[in-house]
Amino acid sequence: MTFRATRFALAAALTSALASALAPALAQTNTPPTPTKWGALTLKITRSPMTDNSMPAARLTLSNGSRTIFTVSDSSVEAELVPLRPGGLPELVVTTFSGGAHCCSTAYIFTQDIGGVQNIGILDAGNYGFRPVDFNKDGTSELLVGVDSLAYFDYSYADSPSLSSVIGWDGIRLADRTRAYAYVPEQEAARELKELRSRMIEFPELESLTPRLSGYYGNMILAGRGAEAERVIAALPGVPRLKAWFAAHRTALIDALYAQPERRLRAVNSPVYPVPETETP
Repeated sequence: MTFRATRFALAAALTSALASALAPALAQTNTPPTPTKWGALTLKITRSPMTDNSMPAARLTLSNGSRTIFTVSDSSVEAELVPLRPGGLPELVVTTFSGGAHCCSTAYIFTQDIGGVQNIGILDAGNYGFRPVDFNKDGTSELLVGVDSLAYFDYSYADSPSLSSVIGWDGIRLADRTRAYAYVPEQEAARELKELRSRMIEFPELESLTPRLSGYYGNMILAGRGAEAERVIAALPGVPRLKAWFAAHRTALIDALYAQPERRLRAVNSPVYPVPETETP
């Protein structure tokens, strides 16, 4: 499976539980071909296979004639053109994967619409990745991001919850737009709550319940409905150990969600990505 196919598979797994309101937008599974031109600029991806002594490596080069504008390198590199801000050319989204288990994808996002080539976002997409979705059907996509802040929180990676968030253009920059599309984490929260209630009957062991409780609570916080979630948790029948676990971990759960997903974003113009340490602001 290619890296791009893997990323879309991860995103599909992340969003498979969303209700039918999202289904038309998320049903577009055809992978677009890698572009070779972005306006008048040229894109080229070179790849080196894995050997006994090295991991696979890939590099994207954006150039204007013989002049290199920037390069992006990692174990895997893919590119697509996605309209993320209104007007002009679609944005260039370069997605990399670091290789290794459970980690990590990064999106480097560029525009030509505000004077030359400008970086408008470096998104640390972590373990769960992201997917462009035009939620409001205005011709400009948002990024559905799976927040992995609760991975390994107090349970295994395999059972860790994904938190659904939305990043989009706010007129100046890419920013957290989750509250504008609160139904996205709300639907994931509803799925987690349904699964929690099912497990309370079928698999009442504490380690089976805490990931689903965390997923419900975390998604409701991102949707702006954390207080409601706490009332629902308080009203859950029985399971005193689960309520005791929640009381003991409530502060840490809240802390894990501060500034999510926006603290995963930065914007840096550089001739080389990842940005060398000496260039980090």
